[in-house]
Amino acid sequence: MREETDEDMLIKYILGETTDTELETIELWLKDDKANMRKLEQVKFILESSQQLAQQSPADEDDQWEKFKIKREALNTRPKVRSITARAGWLQMAAAILIFMGGASAAYYFYKQQTGLNGRLQSFASTDKALIDTLADGSIVHLNRYSSVTCLSDFKKTREVKLTGEAFFEVRHNESVPFIVHAGQVNIRDIGTAFNVKSHTKNVEVVVESGIVRVTKADASVQLNPQQKVMVDNSDNQLHVEQNTDLLYNYYRSNEFIANKTPLWRVIETINEAYDSHIVIADKRLSNLPLTGTFKKESVNKFLQLLLLTTPDIRMENVGDNIILKSK
Repeated sequence: MREETDEDMLIKYILGETTDTELETIELWLKDDKANMRKLEQVKFILESSQQLAQQSPADEDDQWEKFKIKREALNTRPKVRSITARAGWLQMAAAILIFMGGASAAYYFYKQQTGLNGRLQSFASTDKALIDTLADGSIVHLNRYSSVTCLSDFKKTREVKLTGEAFFEVRHNESVPFIVHAGQVNIRDIGTAFNVKSHTKNVEVVVESGIVRVTKADASVQLNPQQKVMVDNSDNQLHVEQNTDLLYNYYRSNEFIANKTPLWRVIETINEAYDSHIVIADKRLSNLPLTGTFKKESVNKFLQLLLLTTPDIRMENVGDNIILKSK
């Protein structure tokens, strides 16, 4: 898709309004790069949040639109605003937010004053760099790249966060007001702990570092203790609990890849995610090769150099954009 029109086309795609040609173009674009899928999730997140704002706010849509433009000018932004016809007022606002978001180098902040019972809704997202921020209750959220959260800026009555992408939460203890993360159809509830949530289009993964959380989808529910994780497939309501044996989920916070007898396929999966690289294990015998060690998050080339030095059974070939790992 052309850069200047991709937000409009993604909006049409989400709403099911694309032509057959546009549909084919978008699906090819999504397959081309993992970052494109994350952008689609980000667009969907902003649209849903904006629609919720419009439904909750009694203010006139045109008035809200004018207020948004004034706030945008106050932030010295210069986005290119395009009109979108045959759309409700909330969708026009959402598109403008997306344009504003796309112009930020690392993250954007969007604040919306509400006059209803829900108070002020705060949304922010990371783009090509991880982001850390503190919520109203003192809880800390670490956002991985291309991830988004939205929540109330006032946590007095409820502490609920909507997540798209991946984030690590360090929750401030408060027994009277539980902390709840909504990731797609999955809800993660805790009182005070630290845990990681990764939400994809196909599944949601929750890893508990400390404390206890309860993960729920539909009528299914499980309790997770430290060093446990659950994988929830979006196509069913099965909750698969298992022990978490590595700290790879922590790489975007610690800037390190920490493996502890971790299968090679799992390490490579994380490296590809972190660098948008295309490393392929060609020999299945290597897939479960256990790796132990700490790799600094510097570059994919540095990681591969260290891997080849410490694992003499592996050789590497470059084939186009792919990096192929084979047995010697």
